[in-house]
Amino acid sequence: MTVIENDIQPDDLKKIKRLRELVKDDISDYYNTDFNILRWLQGHNTLPLEEIARKMKFHLNLRAAWSLDELHKKERNHPIHKHWKYGITGPSGHLDNCIVNIEQCGKTDYTGMMETYSILEVMRARMVDLEQMLYRVMEIEAKTGKQAWILYVMDITGLQYNKKLYDLVTGSMKSLADFMADHYVEMIKVRLIGETNWRDDVLQYAVHSSLPTIWNNDNHTFGGFIELPLSYPTDGYYSAKNHSIVKNAQTINVTYGKIHVVTKFIKQGGKLKWWVRGNRNFGFGVFYSDEEQVSDFFIAKQVTPCFPWMPGPTLVPMEDEVIVKKDAYYHVWVSNEKSWWRTLEVQLLVESE
Repeated sequence: MTVIENDIQPDDLKKIKRLRELVKDDISDYYNTDFNILRWLQGHNTLPLEEIARKMKFHLNLRAAWSLDELHKKERNHPIHKHWKYGITGPSGHLDNCIVNIEQCGKTDYTGMMETYSILEVMRARMVDLEQMLYRVMEIEAKTGKQAWILYVMDITGLQYNKKLYDLVTGSMKSLADFMADHYVEMIKVRLIGETNWRDDVLQYAVHSSLPTIWNNDNHTFGGFIELPLSYPTDGYYSAKNHSIVKNAQTINVTYGKIHVVTKFIKQGGKLKWWVRGNRNFGFGVFYSDEEQVSDFFIAKQVTPCFPWMPGPTLVPMEDEVIVKKDAYYHVWVSNEKSWWRTLEVQLLVESE
């Protein structure tokens, strides 16, 4: 097998070695590449190495919780995938080691998505695409020995500028963007182009074959293929359905700057179920530990992805259940730590079997 030497600078290689040592108990063989670790150093270059390791462990715990190393092999068969389409079209051709991804911002029904599915379910579907992007990047790096990126092209054709867009940008989509930035550090390359001659301008960054045919006009013929997304039927919105009050759900007030945690000891093979919604922005996560007390939930082992911040009021409650893999203490974490003065009210149900 041919081994390709990478072009990482000696000083960066030393930092990579030190950071790898700090996360050695959490990092998998699949993810443990020099370039994956380098991205964390680049994205947090003003922080001490110990703090970068803490942020990286937050991501590595997510990778373990949702088996992300295997996700790039999975088919796009979640119902959301019909409405949020695959965007990778091919290599840039102009930018070294760069893969083009087209995000159909103006055609994707983000409002319908957030009215139909919880943020947790949206991320369950989106992680497939993110892991496929990471896989493509890692594949190029292994072949060339040079760092690779995703050129993320946001097509805003058809975007309507109204209050719904404002609510999306400052609410649910911001939460998803924060989540991507927290977990996929320095993977996406951004380029800005003008409004008037954008079809010509974008050719500075990608060849015709990697740009979508839906952009074709009398003067431009592109060859990349992407499917058009479907809109969501309004009768499928959570608010359009008759939902009975969840039995035994408790109303809990969480003071500003505080957290509320429900802890249960569950044996291997047992079931943990939860349902939650809030009247304003809040954080949510489910963790496990060998000890009953957890000193730092940010680096605790995750059962499901932790969202340090989500918009409220909750449009679609988050609910899920898991079969636990080991005897442990399981913690359902609700956070109002980012609030300076407002009390959070949540309806919460946590059950174990």
